Amino acid sequence: MREQKRIKKKQQIAVFIFLLSGLIISASLLFAQEEIPYDPYVAIPKYPGAVRVDVVAKREQNQWLARILEQPFRPVGYVTGRSLQWMEENHLDDKTIWFFDELASHGIYPKPKSPTSGGLGIMGLEGRVEIEKLLKVEQPHASLTAFGGWTPNAGFAGSTVDLGGKYKLSTADSLFSNDGVVSYHRSSSESFYGLGQDTSLGEYSTYQPEELRFDTGVGYQPTPALEVKESFIFQKMNIGNGNRERVGKIKEHFPVGSIPGINGGDLIGLKTYLSHDTRDNKHDPKHGGQQLAEFSYFHDTDGNDFHYLKFGGSISHFLPIKSDRRILALRLTGEKNQELGGGQIPFFNMARLGGTDRADGSELLRSYRYNRFFDEGLLAANAEYRYNIYEYGDFAGDAVALFDVGEVFGEFGDFGFDELKFSYGGGLNVKFRRRTIFSVTIARGNEKWQAGSHTKIPF
Repeated sequence: MREQKRIKKKQQIAVFIFLLSGLIISASLLFAQEEIPYDPYVAIPKYPGAVRVDVVAKREQNQWLARILEQPFRPVGYVTGRSLQWMEENHLDDKTIWFFDELASHGIYPKPKSPTSGGLGIMGLEGRVEIEKLLKVEQPHASLTAFGGWTPNAGFAGSTVDLGGKYKLSTADSLFSNDGVVSYHRSSSESFYGLGQDTSLGEYSTYQPEELRFDTGVGYQPTPALEVKESFIFQKMNIGNGNRERVGKIKEHFPVGSIPGINGGDLIGLKTYLSHDTRDNKHDPKHGGQQLAEFSYFHDTDGNDFHYLKFGGSISHFLPIKSDRRILALRLTGEKNQELGGGQIPFFNMARLGGTDRADGSELLRSYRYNRFFDEGLLAANAEYRYNIYEYGDFAGDAVALFDVGEVFGEFGDFGFDELKFSYGGGLNVKFRRRTIFSVTIARGNEKWQAGSHTKIPF
């Protein structure tokens, strides 16, 4: 009985398979005109009807305007695509990385250099050479580095040159150190608009700084995050008229005696510096922060009556928002220069505000021009939201939303919230091995739009 049921069940299954096969064959014959031949190397369309000749023709008729608008971009797209294809086929990306890795193994680190004005499309070259690596000498507690750079100024009004060298000696436990820097800086044209918060773009003039500077100091580092340093400074500054055409010259535009230090000067100084740094990576921070404080005393050596104190500091912090791909970067900075004994403060050592790269000496206010404001005191804050939008191998890219606010002032009592200057905008950082190799920003404020490009993140 059980055997008969098993045989009957097999017969039912066989009949079901036969009927299903017949249905499939019939459907295939019925819809043969819609069949798409199988090719293992060609993707089968999800919607075959969308590729019928009549459907394609109708779609082409409806897209004539888009076709017209895209024509100017087609050559660019074609050239870009072919270039990338050629680079990939010839492994140029790998060869470029290998080339720079080889230079680094010999202590040579070249990179593009942006001008102080940060203008788009203008780049020079800078670099450093670590002598002990170049000579293959192992000195874990001593280093010697030479550096230099050249870049054309904005509008190709001359150029900027930087040259110098630095050394560092440390004890075996790295607790104490001695370091020094000798640097030479010369620019054919730097911007100046006068002193104070209320200067006008109509006061635009240029000056030509030529500076020789020597710093040497003793440092104490009880922990990897904490460092205290005491330094001696010698500064020799010459100031001439800038050579940019159709722009005022500082010594012709401003009355004699109205700008302290307009003829340059020689100064010596003492500086105490304190740093507390808990950033996970100083080139691409995602966690931690940095606190800096500085106290300096300066006096002239050539009878220019420069005599003043400088107080300054900054606080920055980096907060991941649920992920290391989303970083909120915050920074607050302040500076105050105070005359002593009726002395003066040279304008070239005053607090400066305006521009897209604070490494050039002027604090960030990215919708305003470089060196836009000079005065004895400064207070500024910056915020950035950095969102990682691309990551492939050693390369990565961050989209950035930014906001800046700041003000310069003579005395603390002159500071007013109604005088604050604002900037807002966005940008893009392109990184390689967590080092920014290209950064572009665009920001808007009371003086409209300003754009800039650099080879490092602003903070």
